[in-house]
Amino acid sequence: MTGAALNGAQPALTSKWDGLSPHLLAHFFAVRREDSEDKRSSTWVRDPDGPVVIAPITEATAEITANWQSAFENIGPDQKFSTLSAMLQTGALTSVLQAIQKQFPTIESLDQVNGRVASLAGRSNLTKLNSMQVFNGMPPMKINLTAHFRAYDNAAEEVEKPIDQLIRWAVPQEIAPDGILASSARGEPSLFASKTPQIIGMSFANRLLMPLVIESIPYPLSGPRGSDGSLVQAQMQMQIATLTAIDANDWSTTRVQR
Repeated sequence: MTGAALNGAQPALTSKWDGLSPHLLAHFFAVRREDSEDKRSSTWVRDPDGPVVIAPITEATAEITANWQSAFENIGPDQKFSTLSAMLQTGALTSVLQAIQKQFPTIESLDQVNGRVASLAGRSNLTKLNSMQVFNGMPPMKINLTAHFRAYDNAAEEVEKPIDQLIRWAVPQEIAPDGILASSARGEPSLFASKTPQIIGMSFANRLLMPLVIESIPYPLSGPRGSDGSLVQAQMQMQIATLTAIDANDWSTTRVQR
């Protein structure tokens, strides 16, 4: 079935989920960039005329990866002179010097050297400073989830159309059929004649996430189908990502009160 329209937009593409908590239903929708009045900044807003796909999701996680690196770990003597450092720390070098002193007892300076080397046994050049990690960036946040669709009245409306809409958002909106020279001859942009995939947003429970991109989405070709060939049930294991890396303010603004 096709759900009721939300905020004056097109009717929602969804199935019948009577009795299911609305906090378990995710809403997917198209977003667009809107400039401020002074044209100095812009924000992402929901496209009020675009469709919305509604489906319960499971196994949903938001993966935030921060890239911390130990920038100083390879600059100490433990790394530059690893064998010598290991012999000093374990006391093995002391044994070597003692053996040399037995062979050459007349070398008096070896006694002093041997004492200093022995004092380094069990010690390391590791410090809080040279083991400190530095922040070296982070990738966009990854969202993995499984969206569920099922047929209650009409498989084509309740399963096929929502899935088709998600895939339409995932693929480029348009790929130019001609090469650069042909596009230029028709008076169109020659280098950027194609259109990127649609940027989307997702709301779920008390979180509103946008802008997002669909990185991976399957289509279950061998899924269960009805008499007209339409899928009657499908689970879509999607991977979504934020358009950019996020900061603390971005994360704070994802939480909304209902």
